[in-house]
Amino acid sequence: METIEGYRVRPGKPLPFGVSTVPGGLNFSVYTSAGTSCTLVLLSRSERKIIKEIKIPDHYRIGDVYSIVVFDLDYEDIEYGYKIKGPFSPEEGHRFDEKNILMDPYARATAGREEWGKEPNWEIQYQHRSRISFDDFDWEGDSPLEINDEDLVIYEMHVRSFTQSETSGVKFKGTYAGIVEKIPYLKELGINAVELMPVFEFDEFENSRIHPETGERLYNYWGYSTVAFFAPKAGFASTGKFGMQVDEFKQLVKELHRSNIEVILDVVFNHTAEGNEYGPSISFKGLDNKIYYMLTPEGYYY
Repeated sequence: METIEGYRVRPGKPLPFGVSTVPGGLNFSVYTSAGTSCTLVLLSRSERKIIKEIKIPDHYRIGDVYSIVVFDLDYEDIEYGYKIKGPFSPEEGHRFDEKNILMDPYARATAGREEWGKEPNWEIQYQHRSRISFDDFDWEGDSPLEINDEDLVIYEMHVRSFTQSETSGVKFKGTYAGIVEKIPYLKELGINAVELMPVFEFDEFENSRIHPETGERLYNYWGYSTVAFFAPKAGFASTGKFGMQVDEFKQLVKELHRSNIEVILDVVFNHTAEGNEYGPSISFKGLDNKIYYMLTPEGYYY
């Protein structure tokens, strides 16, 4: 046990990646094969500012993984990210920049886009922030239905579109909770599975612009440019502004299963919100570009 930046810390466990709880503290673990140093950045959720930057000691590194246990954190108020030092040599596939605060690719909850279409504060350097999500949801013994493929009757839906209209008649329009309200309707249709178009965190403001004729704000609506593959889209949750999107999504899955409706997720892994070499460095690109992306021999993106 030692103290760094006023916090009691000790070497962490490399697995699982992301954040996990230990008695009295949190275990942070992040992978970078070519990074030469790693700093854990702690932010205050309520004050929207950096609290501390804790440089993870080199002897805490095991193989290509930096891990650290930090004690006595206010779990409800903490947001976090990483700064990774390493070479910036695109021709070799490396795009490190230690000034960037990077999101944890294994974060199960994120902040920055908590309410759909709400204009973010563009002056904040760290637009997509990792949050702590606790695995305390009561599944009540729920498990996948595993309906045979040949027996599936699938209804594909976009979470927001399905109930956004006034004609949906639901209280929580355009949300996971709104779908729960429409389960009786889905049962009437005779379907036994829903395929959800991307529900992983994405940025609806990516390539956003104003329609030149109508003045309407146009969004990245479909969500196929993922920001975080393990985090449900907060803007699809009626409770997203309270940071409860994970529980609301889990409740949706549980209620669908309770009604004998299987849940299928539409996932695309071949591109993210970071785009190509001209895109932003949000997470993967700054942590280990060459590992997370397939590159040409010259360092460009396929």
